[in-house]
Amino acid sequence: MTKKEKVGLNLIYSHSGRRRVYETYKKTNPEMAQKYLEFIAKNQAVQYIKWNDHKKKFTA
Repeated sequence: MTKKEKVGLNLIYSHSGRRRVYETYKKTNPEMAQKYLEFIAKNQAVQYIKWNDHKKKFTA
């Protein structure tokens, strides 16, 4: 795990909503959970996150 991903994981677990979303993704779709973690790590200040099904990635 990279340093940036560790920071993203810390941000996820410090926010109850993000933690719930991340844990749900880990149970149902681990690949999507990894993409969520990467997105949070790169975009730390984003409040609203959506999944773009066409591009298969998260967007702000």
